[in-house]
Amino acid sequence: MAINLKTLADAIARADRSMPSLTDSLNAADARLGDGDTGTMLARLIGTFAAVDLRDAADLGAGFMALAKSGAASTGSSLGTLIITAMMVASKATQGQPELEWIRLGPTIAAARDAAMARGKAELGAKTIIDGLDALAAAVEGKDNPTAIAAAATVAMDAVLETFRQRPSAMGRARMFADRSIGLDDPGMLALDKIVRAVSADDSVDHGAAAHA
Repeated sequence: MAINLKTLADAIARADRSMPSLTDSLNAADARLGDGDTGTMLARLIGTFAAVDLRDAADLGAGFMALAKSGAASTGSSLGTLIITAMMVASKATQGQPELEWIRLGPTIAAARDAAMARGKAELGAKTIIDGLDALAAAVEGKDNPTAIAAAATVAMDAVLETFRQRPSAMGRARMFADRSIGLDDPGMLALDKIVRAVSADDSVDHGAAAHA
């Protein structure tokens, strides 16, 4: 049982289907401290990913790279750039490989976290999507069952949002309103939470069936 091109395509499709109901709430969360366009940007980016025909990809690594290239042409936002960076990290981790074993998901997310930190010049603890990726990587580390991974991921996102909600933002535009950010969720971290839930929303049979496809 492993992540393959069909698993990836199915996950993107679930995320894309979730965006109409999430766009306004993510924009509203961002508007409290930022430009108010996180939901719109994310919907456009995921829509671009969903339009990529992964059936033409030679392997999983090529599939991730196709997503990264299509996404790079659709957004120049800082959050979008970090998501594209994560796709490139996943591409490198799976280059020439037809699948990614579930147990390798944690280290792959951790590598994406590190690359995003370098690209965004961010640090852990600054109340950004980086902290969400860190919590996610730790939660799924060592797990090889997709149902257990989905459950651990959603619990981890609940916990990291709760932990950072009462802290001030220390990165991006939100850092200029540090006091006002206390009690609010970071929009990037909140977006990650919503996408994790969307991807995990279908029952676990989907994950297993996709892995055996």
